[in-house]
Parts: sequence; C-alpha cells; structure tokens
Amino acid sequence: MGSYDAAMKVILAHCREAALEFFLGLEVEESEILELPQETASVRRSDFPIRVRTDDGRVFIVLLEVQSRWEPQVPLRLLEYDARYRLKTGLSVLPVVMLLTPSGSVVESFEDEGLRYRFRVISLAAMDAQQVVERGNPCLMPFVGLMRGGPEVFQMAEEAIYGSGLGRSDKADLLTGMALLSGLLDKDLPRKLLERRRDIMMESYAYELIKKEGYEEGLRSGVQQGIQQGTLHALRELILETLDERFGEVPRDLRHDLRKLEDLHDLKLLFRRALRAESLREFQEALEHFLD
Repeated sequence: MGSYDAAMKVILAHCREAALEFFLGLEVEESEILELPQETASVRRSDFPIRVRTDDGRVFIVLLEVQSRWEPQVPLRLLEYDARYRLKTGLSVLPVVMLLTPSGSVVESFEDEGLRYRFRVISLAAMDAQQVVERGNPCLMPFVGLMRGGPEVFQMAEEAIYGSGLGRSDKADLLTGMALLSGLLDKDLPRKLLERRRDIMMESYAYELIKKEGYEEGLRSGVQQGIQQGTLHALRELILETLDERFGEVPRDLRHDLRKLEDLHDLKLLFRRALRAESLREFQEALEHFLD
C-alpha cells in the first residue's frame, strides 16, 4: 500500500462523512467502508467502496478511487469495479475519482460504441485552500496541502486540527494523514509539520509510514524504539476509546487482555475490527483469536 492510500484510509476512518458531504454534496446519515469481497480481490487498495445512507433514506455505494495522478485506464478500471459492486450488493453506485495532484487530459466520461459511462472527478489542485481553511472543519484540513495555495495556509490548517475539540488520537491520525498527503507535492511540508507536532503524531497508528517515507531519518535508534512503544500504547488506547464510544464501558478483563498484545500488525487489524464489529462480543472473539 502506498503512503497516500494509507493516508486516505486514516482520514476516512475519522472523517468519512465530512468528506462525503464536502466533496460530493451528500447529506449523509450514516456510512460504512465495505470490506473487499473475495471475488473482487483484484480491486486495488486505493479504492474505497463506501455504503452510504443519506438523510432522505437513499442507500447506495460511493466507489471512491484515489489517484495520485491521472492514468488513461482509470475510466475502464472504475467501470469494472462499478459493475462488480452493483452485482455484489444490488445497490446503485456513485463512481468518483479523487485526483491528488495536477494532471492533464482528465475526462469524466468514457464512450465506445454502445457504451457510455460517466463518473465524477474531484481535483484537489483545482480547489482553493484558503476557502477550505476558512470553513474551519478539521476533517478537511489534511487535504489543504494539495490544494491551490495550500503551502501558504498549511500551518493554519495544521493549527485548525491541533486546536480543535477532537480527541488526541483523532488529531494524531489527521496530522499524520496530512503529512503523508502533502508529501506528494512538497517534501518540506511534512518535515516541518513533523518538527512541530512529532509529540502527538507519534501516537498515530499510521506513524510508522512517516518513518518509511524517510521523514524520520535523523532519529537515533533509541528514540525510534521509544516511538514504537508509544505507538503500541496509543493504538491500544485508540481501540479502547473506539469501543467505549460504540458499545459503552469496556470490561476490565478485555482491557487487560488487549494490553497483552505486543504486535503492531495485530493491533492494527483489531482497530479495524473495533470500527466495524457489530457487537462487543464480536470484538472479544477476534481478540481471543489473536491471543491464542
């Protein structure tokens, strides 16, 4: 998975509905990122099938394809995924391409003989960063660095996240996602952000990607080890906060069992389960599987 794919995953985990409302003008009552079904294993990880229920009761899938740059095969690839999800779910599909960097030759339809396929393109480079910052919604700030005039207001967007009323773990994830996205255009933006906010960003479960991108090359090995331990602790706390929010107070024995896990990959998988589990019991069964 590329860094921008992971960044989008982190951002959508916290701010999916705000993004759907802002970029697509949808009035969202609830939404859920669907698991990729077995038969669509060819679908790339940069695609996000999101089941949406709007305020007027409509239920459909937003098929969000995230592209770092435009590629000629995007329309046909999107059409393939579109058909698969219509067949799989029986729901209608709203196909959307989010384009992260400036690109030429962008189209919003594909025609060939009897086939005509339309989709929506969201070009971040065409959006005004200043206007987005003025809206003040911290969920939109991770995208600012890729918008027109983004570098000039980047620190204002960062401060909007840091000074917001969001929980500390939410802020950590959004700032980390912001760093990873902005690095597509300007490597100095994530480095400077890291200098200012490393204390909170290292609590994000996606922070290890910051190191993989080379923004942490100057850290000593001892500091890196501390970050690793801090990441494990922060991810455990993020899982518990998610469970608390969704199901009420988490039993003491579950908290105790969760602290036994020392594997970062397992904790990431459990975090996703905490977001999607239908019940606390379902999450407990997943946790017991990792402890076996």
